Amino acid sequence: MNRFKTLSFPLVSAVIASAALPAAAQVSMSLSSDKVYRQDRRNVNFEGGDFNVSFGDGSVSYLSACSDTIYIRPGFFRGVCAPGTSGLVTGVGLNADPVDLPYLQVTGLQGAIAVEPRKPELIFLRAAPASGLERPLGGFQDNSLSLFYNLHTSFVSEYNLTGYSTNRSYTRKQRAKFDEEIVPGAYYYSFPRLGRPNLPTPINPTIFPMAEGRFKKNNKTEGFEYTQVNDKNLKWGKNGFVELGTRRPATLSWNGLTPSAVFAATDSLFISLRSLQDAQNPRSPTGSRRNSVFPPFENGSATEPRIFLANPYVKSFTFPPIFPSGTRAIAEISLQRDFQTGGVTYDFSSRRFQIPVIFIDRYTEYADLFFKTQKTPDILADTDKDGFNNLTEWILDSNASSSTSVPATLTPVTLPPIVDFFFGPLGTTDFGFDVNRKLQTVPRVGYILQRSTNRGRTWRKFVSDANWSVENITYTVNGNTTVDIQVRSLIESTPPVLPQRFVQPPGTQGHLYRVKVVLAQKK
Repeated sequence: MNRFKTLSFPLVSAVIASAALPAAAQVSMSLSSDKVYRQDRRNVNFEGGDFNVSFGDGSVSYLSACSDTIYIRPGFFRGVCAPGTSGLVTGVGLNADPVDLPYLQVTGLQGAIAVEPRKPELIFLRAAPASGLERPLGGFQDNSLSLFYNLHTSFVSEYNLTGYSTNRSYTRKQRAKFDEEIVPGAYYYSFPRLGRPNLPTPINPTIFPMAEGRFKKNNKTEGFEYTQVNDKNLKWGKNGFVELGTRRPATLSWNGLTPSAVFAATDSLFISLRSLQDAQNPRSPTGSRRNSVFPPFENGSATEPRIFLANPYVKSFTFPPIFPSGTRAIAEISLQRDFQTGGVTYDFSSRRFQIPVIFIDRYTEYADLFFKTQKTPDILADTDKDGFNNLTEWILDSNASSSTSVPATLTPVTLPPIVDFFFGPLGTTDFGFDVNRKLQTVPRVGYILQRSTNRGRTWRKFVSDANWSVENITYTVNGNTTVDIQVRSLIESTPPVLPQRFVQPPGTQGHLYRVKVVLAQKK
């Protein structure tokens, strides 16, 4: 979500009224109270938050395709850049980040009309709702800039665009401090007036009540908390994660988003599964907001992949059964406010409610799905009489109730190399196959890779030899660990070629391969 709008102003109305442009297109100021909560077995814990103030007066729009480090004269390029770069950004605020591409093809521009740039020392919070927040309070950062426009004409003009911001951060241990200092209500700021900076220009943005993590008030429990999975109370594993199944859709439910703190007209609700920096630790910080477990794709959001729910009062979401067993993530409900509280003031507050989850593949759920009987068949029985017991068919993803469904055959094949669009194959061409080992199964299982050199009459454990490399390969995607049994030929093509190409070892064409699945010994 764009948290700064297209630079656009309540008590500055007298100043703006004398300008030709409408205020909403010129000046804007936003407050945002942002908090993150994470639920564990006992509590909904405050994870930290921020109180942000952003102000802007003046606007510029441009075609990023033509931005550059040098001036481009008109007609130098064809197509979208033919008009050339007509603007040069300079004079950026001392505290702001430098501009990497200062030359712009400007498509719209308006300088500041109400507030003086580069005077952060003259900005103060003068008054606020009764709270522990000190006042007067300054500490603004200067983000103002100058832009020279019409570079390709003799009428080059300087435009000043005013920008200021400030932020107060709160740690995990400072929930009480945050709640004491930042409360709903109107906040009265004074800014330096354009052309007469010693004359204050007042602006009064407002923030409104918003949902909080579960808390007790007057012996009554209130606020947001996750409550159920598939109409049952949350099942917490010993590892500190809520357990979800992989065989059927998993519905996660919650309470606490009520009309007293959630506004249907201004608030949006999102859900996502975010990766953990340390997937084994349910208290670990999450990874990059773009590094999402679900949805696993960019979906147009300016900040992160996530699912937009129908309304902010939704109380549950059903995850599809697409996650590999062992997947660990943070389920996150994100409540985002976009509330225009005055002529040019906004409340962009947000709340993030998190809970650690793990997807587990259980034999009982597999049996319930395929056998449709009241009694779960013995895991070591061969119910469909096809030569594979129920344990093997469960782990290798075939249907143990149908003799026509058996585990897929393991067949070594030529594996595709890395291919570049322009240069073709770049890397080694391997020959072999992979077997994915499921993590987090109930009961736990072991994998034994076997080979038959006499067309299936006898089987022996398949290990590395002069022809083959057999290894357990562990790798991490989105913070989740995956283990594969990786089988690769060690025999190069004759004659050798570059890049390397490995082939079927001589004399192994008739060999057969399989995975024997066994119950792991209890610790």
